[in-house]
Amino acid sequence: MLDIHSDTMSNGTFQKLYLQVSLQNFSYCIKNQVNNQIIQFKSFPLDPYKTVEQQLDFFFDKEEDLQNGFEDVLILHNNNLNTFVPTALFDASALGSYLQYNTKVFPTDYFDYDSISSSQMENIYVPYVAFNNYLLDKFGGFDFQHIHTNLVQHFISKSINNGTKEFFVHIGLNHFEIVIIENKKLIFFNSYEYQTPEDFIYYILFVFEQLKLNPQEQIIQLVGKIDKESELYQIVYKFIRNVQLIDLQTVSKTLSVTENQLQEHYILLQA
Repeated sequence: MLDIHSDTMSNGTFQKLYLQVSLQNFSYCIKNQVNNQIIQFKSFPLDPYKTVEQQLDFFFDKEEDLQNGFEDVLILHNNNLNTFVPTALFDASALGSYLQYNTKVFPTDYFDYDSISSSQMENIYVPYVAFNNYLLDKFGGFDFQHIHTNLVQHFISKSINNGTKEFFVHIGLNHFEIVIIENKKLIFFNSYEYQTPEDFIYYILFVFEQLKLNPQEQIIQLVGKIDKESELYQIVYKFIRNVQLIDLQTVSKTLSVTENQLQEHYILLQA
């Protein structure tokens, strides 16, 4: 369990609650919207042999900070059951048909979508209904979106509008996402599972080949569970000339979290 805590929570600050939900973890942070600092942050592993409701009951009973009233709550659904579609080709009445090509869908599945108007894209996904239903009882109402929507918007905001392709890689424990932006528009996104460094570089080089990018010229920016001593960094640097690690030191100080916590929960803490 990861934990940071400030013993003093001023009732005069506007606090927003962010929850990240998956089948493996339940994480939350409370952010002071005035100074953008994280007031509280915790992450719990989930037991696959217990129901979501049982475990959330335990977390909410134990965590006093989750019992506070929040005017603003955002739920991030963390899975790879999503796909991006250009708005021009989007039909809100046929959400499941877009997902059937890259994931197994069932007639009983519930689908939703997030709009990324800056890129004229829609992110269609399967949210975790059990989490939404439970949290609806707790909060009465909240906003929710897919975590990859937040990730793409984050990298779009970091990108520059100079006509070059910007290649971002967000690295998790056993998965990573590639986001490529050009002129503030999303031109490529995919999420990959990996077990070894060889898996990792294979998918990256495959994207280079598909998009006809030059490994001697294209800059690749890495963030998440990686550092210059890691095997992942070493193998990328072996095949690609211009490799950069996104600096987390300044951001971690701004948010009042450690660099390690920011590596582990890059999207949640910057949502």
